[in-house]
Amino acid sequence: MMDAARALEVIVKAMLPNLQECGFTATDAPDELTVDATACFRNESGLLRLDLYESKAELRWADKDEEPIDADYSRISLSLLELADADERSVKYIGEDFAEDILKKFGSPRKRTAAGAAGTAQAKKLPKSVSKTAIKNGDAYYDAVSFGNSFTGIYPELRAQYKADYEKYGEFLAEDFFLNYGNAVVLQTLRSHSDAAMHKLFNLLNEVYENATNEVQSLIAVTILGQEGINERILADAVDYMSADLAPIVINVHKFFGTSAGRKALEKLKNPPLYKPKKQKRSGGFMNSLMNAQQQQQR
Repeated sequence: MMDAARALEVIVKAMLPNLQECGFTATDAPDELTVDATACFRNESGLLRLDLYESKAELRWADKDEEPIDADYSRISLSLLELADADERSVKYIGEDFAEDILKKFGSPRKRTAAGAAGTAQAKKLPKSVSKTAIKNGDAYYDAVSFGNSFTGIYPELRAQYKADYEKYGEFLAEDFFLNYGNAVVLQTLRSHSDAAMHKLFNLLNEVYENATNEVQSLIAVTILGQEGINERILADAVDYMSADLAPIVINVHKFFGTSAGRKALEKLKNPPLYKPKKQKRSGGFMNSLMNAQQQQQR
């Protein structure tokens, strides 16, 4: 866990070289704040403001000489930031992202071109995640993008690959990402016997699973926790960290993969078809079948 003041310090430190290059100097923050922490920077064109909340970090800009009011600001960048689960490495990644956005908007033409070339998809860099507030209120569910964003928050070493995949395909191919990159770090955590690491992983998986679309539920129970490297011993240890909703589904997945039909399905999972532009998907599928089977067992 990291408090807002320390998170602010880490983000500003990552932004500082680009802030200085673009002519920004620190200035006083507004007297009345409705955020957990803030930092303000001014150059000859206006005011840049970094705000930290319990679950997000936001970079905003107002092109006014005098003291702007809240309505004068426009958003430059936004990132999810769960302070309860944050560490310095994941927070530093947010600062580096914001630093790129500062250079793109305020740097010299040559620097802006270079920054754009280094990340041509900055405008489409990552799609917006679903608001956690909306999820808690029952107005939305975790989709693949929101899950991927949260997952790379606890495994920041995969953040660059997460962005690179989106830039390459123009969408987040969640199953491909986890088969090629995400599953390995999950398996490493499961084998680590680290109580803290296991709690961190399953706090995320349990929360997302219980508030996710069917696609993401399948991703968690089948692609990630149903992966071949999870043997009976690893599964037995992991079940203790799973929620009451997730555990029986994952157990059923492993039972299914032990059958002849399941082994064939597992081979397909390990060798997915080449990427094709997405088509309209029908609802249902493997995950619904498992859930229906589980419900019938409970009756």
